[in-house]
Formats: sequence, C-alpha cells, structure tokens
Amino acid sequence: MSARSGVPNDPGRRERIIAAALELILDDGVARVSHRAVAARADVPLGSMTYHFTSIDEVITEAFRRLVDRLSGRYRAGLHEAATPAEAREAVVEIICGDTFASPREMAGIFELYSYGRSSPDSAELAASWMGISAAALTEHFTPDAAHAVDALIEGWTIHHHLDGKAPDRELVRAAVTALTSSAL
Repeated sequence: MSARSGVPNDPGRRERIIAAALELILDDGVARVSHRAVAARADVPLGSMTYHFTSIDEVITEAFRRLVDRLSGRYRAGLHEAATPAEAREAVVEIICGDTFASPREMAGIFELYSYGRSSPDSAELAASWMGISAAALTEHFTPDAAHAVDALIEGWTIHHHLDGKAPDRELVRAAVTALTSSAL
C-alpha cells in the first residue's frame, strides 16, 4: 500500500500471481512452479510472493482453485440446462466427447491437481470438492448411485480422451450413459 494514500500500489498483483501460477502449471506442471518462476511470469517483484502468500503451496492451491472454478462452471452449465433425463444424458455425452468442458492443457492441470493433492492437504481438499461439485450436478438428474457411476465413467473416459488425443465414439458413450442411468442404480 502506498503510505500516503492507503491504496495498494498494484491492486491486481495478487490475481496476476495466481494467473501466472496457473499458466505455469498448465504449461509445465507443478514441478516447475517456484516463487521465482511465478514472479517472473507475473512480472512482479519476487518479494510480492511472500507479501501476498504464506507459501508456494498456497499459491499453487489458489491456482488450482481458479482452474476448478473455471471447469466446474462449464461442467454444471450443460447439466443445469438439461430439463429431461435424456437431455442430461446428452450433456454427459458432451462432457466426455466434446471439446467444451476442458482443453488438453486444462485436463493436464486436473491431473496435476490429483497428483499434487497427495502432498498438499489444501489441494487434496480442493480435489475432493471438485468431485463433490460433479456429484451434485449429476444428482440433479440421476439417483445418487447412478450419479456416482456416471461420475466414474466421466473421469475415466475424459482421461482416456485426453491421453489418447481423440474423443471416444459418441454412440458407445451414449449407450453406456443410458445403461447406467436407466437401470435401478
């Protein structure tokens, strides 16, 4: 803050640091994230890192939080717009097969979140909340058991989709989603 005015000298600095950290994670993975690398990418003085954050873990977790917020909005949007079970099934098919839910870089970021959560309790909690967001969106349309099964199907198929570099067959995905959500699950 400026001593004279009580106004921060650079009010957007914290947000730029978070954005830079997320871009580093998406480009190079968590292993490349350091105070120095983030400060350079954000074009802020290195001392800004410790002024705004207590640790590099906090920076990384906030970056992951931004990613989860971005993706959960897209995830929920299609499901929220569905008015019938058939429309909800199609929304799930689009999440799995389409390219609107997550880019390959963003999926790599989610993989990084899951891995980093093993050593960061805050990131592990964030990963769990991501799972909760998914379950809540699915249970708007399906039974809790069916929603759980569909969630696992989404996770697995989106991983394959992004690692294989090609979307799975829509008809096969549609048949699987229909089978899971039409049964007594």
